[in-house]
Amino acid sequence: MTNLYDGKMAAIFDAMYQTFIDYDEEYQFYNHLIKENNCTSILEVGSGTGNLAKRFQQNNQEYIGLDYSQSIIAIAKERNKSCTFIHGDMRQFELEKPIDSILITGRSTSYLTTNEDINSTFESIYKNLTEDGILIFDFIDANRFIPFTKENQVIIHKAEYDEILYYRNSNWKTTSSENFMLEWTAQYYTLKNDEKEIIAEDFSTLRVFTLNEIQLFLYLNDFEIIKIIDRKTYAYDTYVIVARKKITQKKS
Repeated sequence: MTNLYDGKMAAIFDAMYQTFIDYDEEYQFYNHLIKENNCTSILEVGSGTGNLAKRFQQNNQEYIGLDYSQSIIAIAKERNKSCTFIHGDMRQFELEKPIDSILITGRSTSYLTTNEDINSTFESIYKNLTEDGILIFDFIDANRFIPFTKENQVIIHKAEYDEILYYRNSNWKTTSSENFMLEWTAQYYTLKNDEKEIIAEDFSTLRVFTLNEIQLFLYLNDFEIIKIIDRKTYAYDTYVIVARKKITQKKS
């Protein structure tokens, strides 16, 4: 899996996403689903720079964050000194004790590019959930996303943070129709005196999914879907899945 947002990119990511996402609304959205399923402990996979962590902490909830980028975790720890953050891989991790709910936020599922990646992730999550524990995650809908990228060769997002206006130019190229793989090339820049100043460039290989694919992966890994939410986010349409761990003879 790509080593995401290390070094300079961590700070740029943090600045842009402060504007991209309304974290108060994001917290309310996920917390409603957590409370609806009577969960009291939370692991956020893809916890980023700790924006949701801050809100869980402010509300005295039992929270752990897990991220793949050490640079991102360093920012999160500096901002949320009372929170626990783990440097780890969603495909293989082990908590000290099982937890009631696990979130995969920020469409981090897109970095699971192979079927083995997805199955390993769901298997790790299964092992770290309590009985009847809840998995909540989002993913980019391939049926809407791929046509959108074909019709829009360059996608521009902008964000203003600390009086700096950031731009991101994204180019998407479909590389495999078998499992909906895409190459994402991004150029980050600011405008000073009407001149573009490039501050970073990034490249990632990502995967988007159909709802049917996700349903099958969950079924094969002994999760029961209890809610499907069609949700628009800051850039692309997503689905949010709420699934419950099923206790089976095989995994008990």
